[in-house]
Amino acid sequence: MGITYKKFEPTEYVMKVKKGRTVQKGLGLSFFYNTMTTSMMVIPTTAFDASFTFEEIMTLDFQSISVQGDISYVITDYEKASQMVDFSYNGKKEYAAVLASARQKMAKRIMNLTKVYVTKFISSKNVRDAIRSADELANTLKENMKDDETIREFGLELISISILGILAQSDTRKALEAATREEILKQQDDAIYKRRNAAIEQERIVKENELNTEIKVAEKQKEKREKEMEMKRLVQEKQAELNARKLADDIRLEEENCKLVDLQTENEKKKSDAKAYDCEVLLKTFAGVDKDVIKALVTSGMDSKALIAKAFVEIGDKADKIGVLNVSPDLLETLTNA
Repeated sequence: MGITYKKFEPTEYVMKVKKGRTVQKGLGLSFFYNTMTTSMMVIPTTAFDASFTFEEIMTLDFQSISVQGDISYVITDYEKASQMVDFSYNGKKEYAAVLASARQKMAKRIMNLTKVYVTKFISSKNVRDAIRSADELANTLKENMKDDETIREFGLELISISILGILAQSDTRKALEAATREEILKQQDDAIYKRRNAAIEQERIVKENELNTEIKVAEKQKEKREKEMEMKRLVQEKQAELNARKLADDIRLEEENCKLVDLQTENEKKKSDAKAYDCEVLLKTFAGVDKDVIKALVTSGMDSKALIAKAFVEIGDKADKIGVLNVSPDLLETLTNA
């Protein structure tokens, strides 16, 4: 007992009290004090971890589940914490037990509050949804407990909340596993069915595309044939038009030829008439002339070959009056060459 020197760690918030009044406070203080008149409270500034396991939490469909998690918190208001929890420092060994008791008290208060919110959350969900809602539950706890009055009364602040697991009872888990297994098998069957349907659909699409392609090809071929027929028709029409023009030209030419023939015939007729008139005048002129004179006039202008030929003709006319007439080849040659 008496005057003692004490030095605290930087992670310890120290409150020096005399006669019920705080005379000094701060982090990592060091000072001399009278053990007879001075008391101290030492509050840790480091974070605390509190694990929890809540059993028999009932879901909306009356299934019992367990929730495991971990909460980290820290003391931020040392004045409030010192009023709600005992942090008295009477020596290092004694303080360890005091700190353990204080941590237990703060953790119990946090766990009770956490269980209230966990129970409320789980009771609003069926067992399937509850098992899958770890992250949602953690976020819900953070939002609801962050500004909760109970936490503030102790001068605490939550750092993090983690949900390690949400587990159903063994029988429920087996039933869920069986149901899930059946659902997976059903999904597998559905997937196989969908793949088959997809394959059939793809095959149908391929065949439909093939048929559409064939139809389009047939249409193109039809259009091609129609174009070819149209071109042939146009060519035939053009050829018919040319033939008609040629026929018209031929007819016009024939008509011109006919007119020419008629004109030529008319001219020939006129010439014949003129010749007939000349002959008629000539005949009238020679009508009173002796025929021997006419013969003489005719023969006077003939050459020797024509005269010889005429002589043979007259001999032939009077053959019945001539007995035998011999003409040697030499004589005939001499007569023809004369």
